Amino acid sequence: MEIALTFDDGYKEHLKIAHFLAKHGVRATFFVITGLRRFMGKELLNPSEVKEIASLGHEVGSHTVTHIDMTHTPEDIMLKELVESRKFLSELLGSEINSFAYPYGPHSDVATRLAKQVYKVVRTTYVGSAKSYRLFDEHGCIVAFNLRLSNLYEIARLSRMNALVLYSHVPSIAKLSLILSTLKVLDPKFITINELL
Repeated sequence: MEIALTFDDGYKEHLKIAHFLAKHGVRATFFVITGLRRFMGKELLNPSEVKEIASLGHEVGSHTVTHIDMTHTPEDIMLKELVESRKFLSELLGSEINSFAYPYGPHSDVATRLAKQVYKVVRTTYVGSAKSYRLFDEHGCIVAFNLRLSNLYEIARLSRMNALVLYSHVPSIAKLSLILSTLKVLDPKFITINELL
């Protein structure tokens, strides 16, 4: 089974997570907020740390400039956030940025249209039972299952799938180690979200 691990927001702790994953031969995708230095009371990655994550073989994707709500924000502001975030990351990393994750997960039809104009891969989130999980939503966006310790018992239910996308924010290394051990039952091949498509 192909599994794409994704981490949202670009918290400082993601650098430690990126090193831990690389040490274990796991590549992941880190969706970073490009225009803030702090979010939800936590410090975010600086540009050199984002470059370091990419240098470890991980994918870096956009999570907008200021983590806007993509259900109620005016269209012109959404487009500006999508374009400016991509431009910043492309120039920083010297490569094309193809993936994007909606802040907060929910999104409107307008947000979907705009995101797909700017990015090849667009990811949303899913919170709920693995029984109802599916890889794509009604807009054709990739859906990521919530990677929480409380959801690990549902991993067996997800074994019916050929591919799986998981998301988290800031798991501790101990929790992440337990999650990786549990995922081994699926005989995973870890890939970036861009490689999934």
